[in-house]
Amino acid sequence: MNKLNYSEIKDQQLVDSRLQHAFQAGHLKGSLNLNPSNFEKYAAVYLDADQPVVFVISREQQAELDEMATLAEELGFTQIDGFVLADELPQENLETTATIPAAAFLEKEDDYILLDVRHPDEITRPAPEKNLVNIPFEDLLHDHASLDSSKDIYTLCGSGNRSTAAASYLATKGFKPTVIEGGIKAVQEASH
Repeated sequence: MNKLNYSEIKDQQLVDSRLQHAFQAGHLKGSLNLNPSNFEKYAAVYLDADQPVVFVISREQQAELDEMATLAEELGFTQIDGFVLADELPQENLETTATIPAAAFLEKEDDYILLDVRHPDEITRPAPEKNLVNIPFEDLLHDHASLDSSKDIYTLCGSGNRSTAAASYLATKGFKPTVIEGGIKAVQEASH
């Protein structure tokens, strides 16, 4: 796979495959955070197979790159333009993802949307009910329009991976989401 420079990124779909904390700390605008563990499940949902793809990776992920490219091809993505290393991207071109500690989220009094992106079948630990909206991540592509863009949106999942991916998608649609750090486990620990 070709290694690209930042200047070679044009209108391709950007798949930032780094783990959630690295993505949250700084990513290119418009990139979708799909890491190796969830790429297979969600790439076909969120990416256009007819559009070129560029992977944004960490140096440590270079060993996984061939596997991800093979997986992308198996899913029907035939235009893989290459990859860029995240630590070689110009810092002034990076955005951060807003996050909030679970305890701070639980103290919120204002009007907001708590967006739980877990699938109902997997919810063993219920989310707080105040302002709760459940849209599984796989359905967010079609159901995000039902969200009120004038309200703060806090994304929640089991551990923070999907809520970061959901936040990355919502940001491409003009929302300003905030990820609840640590997911539902952290929320439950903070509420006791």
